[in-house]
Amino acid sequence: MPSEDRGSKSVRARAPRRDSLRNREALIEAARLAFAAEGLNASLDAIAASAGVGAGTLYRHFPSRSDLWGVVLVEPLNEQLHLAEEALRNPDKWKGLSGYIMASCALEADSRGYLNLMTTRLDESETLLALRRRIQVRVEELVREARDAGAVRSDFRAEDLVFVMLANSRIAEVTRDVAPSAWRRNVELFLDGIRPDRATPLTEPPMKPSQVARTMMRPRLRDARRTERKADKVSEA
Repeated sequence: MPSEDRGSKSVRARAPRRDSLRNREALIEAARLAFAAEGLNASLDAIAASAGVGAGTLYRHFPSRSDLWGVVLVEPLNEQLHLAEEALRNPDKWKGLSGYIMASCALEADSRGYLNLMTTRLDESETLLALRRRIQVRVEELVREARDAGAVRSDFRAEDLVFVMLANSRIAEVTRDVAPSAWRRNVELFLDGIRPDRATPLTEPPMKPSQVARTMMRPRLRDARRTERKADKVSEA
């Protein structure tokens, strides 16, 4: 009889663990769908509701938005890294660079992609930050090799890619339901603009890396938990 009691207690102890794992997986899948459809600042409350759990459950698993990003965004960032490394292996430096830009924009524009993935600050996640640094190093090398080979205009810099990335995110966002391939036209126009033939002098220098970083620091939606805490403090005062 005592052994049966211990067994039943063990079963009861394991049940919450299974529920917890199930809730975590449901939250991750809901976040993938929400971030793909609405961008990386999708409502955390909506993600919790879609996963069939309360906001409190979400915050127990992922105390902040960056914690959720840290799980969901590793895979797409690894895809971006793979694209850059593959492009570097292309002996044709124009095809390597232009192919990377087009493929990178395609990943973001895809209905399952993540808008603003390459132009959002991810500094609060060391894993994502390390991945982004590796991507940046490869992209800088890719641009430098293309420039040294005369494949792009001599004044083109890696920092200039922020223009096409920002534009691609917005264009993909507003045209997905109307003309889902419209973003390609914008990228093709950009690529023609960095060709070396017929290049005319630019009136502005390239942005500094620090300026690019500041550009990427767009306002983010506050986590619901932080908003609630602020509201509680106001009511207590």
